[in-house]
Amino acid sequence: MEHRFYDLNVAFYNEHLLERAEYLGLSGICIVARSTDNIDEYLEKIKKIREGTKMDVVTGVLIEEKPNKILGLAKTLRRKVELILVSGGDYETNRMACSSDYVDILCHPEKGRKDPGVDHICCREAKEHNTIIELNFRELISAIGMERIRELNKMKEIVRLCNKTKAKFIVNSGAKNIFELRSGRELSSLSFCSGASMQDALIANSEIPEKLISINREKLKQPIKGVEYER
Repeated sequence: MEHRFYDLNVAFYNEHLLERAEYLGLSGICIVARSTDNIDEYLEKIKKIREGTKMDVVTGVLIEEKPNKILGLAKTLRRKVELILVSGGDYETNRMACSSDYVDILCHPEKGRKDPGVDHICCREAKEHNTIIELNFRELISAIGMERIRELNKMKEIVRLCNKTKAKFIVNSGAKNIFELRSGRELSSLSFCSGASMQDALIANSEIPEKLISINREKLKQPIKGVEYER
């Protein structure tokens, strides 16, 4: 079976991005905006980018605010973009993201921590609310020396918890330049090395993101609840 690989956390854009992504065999990428950016300008930019490529370019916003602001921002942005991502690391943030129906991806929950940042409670919540937990490739390659080993061990624990609770996970590049982009199979190899089966590792970066994007796009086409069209 031919897999269509996605990278749902690309944190930059330049004229070489799409060419490089196609060369790496990616079928889709999410060029992520920050919640502090002008979202209307961002959406217009993505619209123009889509006109010149066959690549599936996905809209998404990364929320980096404090836990008490996440839910309100996610609700507001839910009707504007296809993906809502939350920058993890703080346990309260991780727990809130896993238990919210408005959040699609919890990014790097282990960032800046000595533990994986999520536990079986978070992962059960993530399964129930269909929140995907991210392994961030950039967090691994940017670590130095023994810190890289510790980072990999934290990712292994995340995969173990996801396997135990049936929560979904994904590997994203977190790329901030074209040299940090990775092919779909490279992304999948990280979750495989972290304890996922080969099949689950491949599905995590293909069928799961593809289905999520399809569902969210259908939701964006639907009228807002309580609003009726005038006939």
